[in-house]
Amino acid sequence: MKSKKVFAILAIVTFAFFSIPNVFSGDTMEVSVDVLSASGGDVISIEVPDELYFGEMSFFEKSDEFKVYVNNTGSVDITVTPRLTDNNEEIFDNLYFRKTKTRTVNGTSQPVPYTKIDNFEFDIAKPASGDTEKSAYFYVILDLTNYNGDTSRDVLNHASDVKFYAVAS
Repeated sequence: MKSKKVFAILAIVTFAFFSIPNVFSGDTMEVSVDVLSASGGDVISIEVPDELYFGEMSFFEKSDEFKVYVNNTGSVDITVTPRLTDNNEEIFDNLYFRKTKTRTVNGTSQPVPYTKIDNFEFDIAKPASGDTEKSAYFYVILDLTNYNGDTSRDVLNHASDVKFYAVAS
């Protein structure tokens, strides 16, 4: 009987803002990942970027869209799910993701809607034979257009954690 192998990889992604009146400044979001082994000695392992900078923002704005790459460095196809670790997070609870920008419906290109962080997941195939990683990407925005929190003060050096969970698909 093969024993299960458990591998943990911590990855940090920093989401930051800089401040002018009514704008965020130097905000940091640290991201980590729990990587679980698949049955039969297969390995689940991912790498995420160290940093993502959203630029200057005000309440009730939407950030630019960023393309973020994640690498599958394991030996099986995986599904990756980002989750906020703080259920009371008010600012980064407004992160939205999508796998692609457009899709074709009945021969017409249509924009793909965003999915809120709590409901987003994406798949990454295993690396090809002889390769050490397989990359996939998603798009992310911070959408504060419907923000319901306190907007009477600047929020400086705000940080929150997002954990990327990877499981065999």
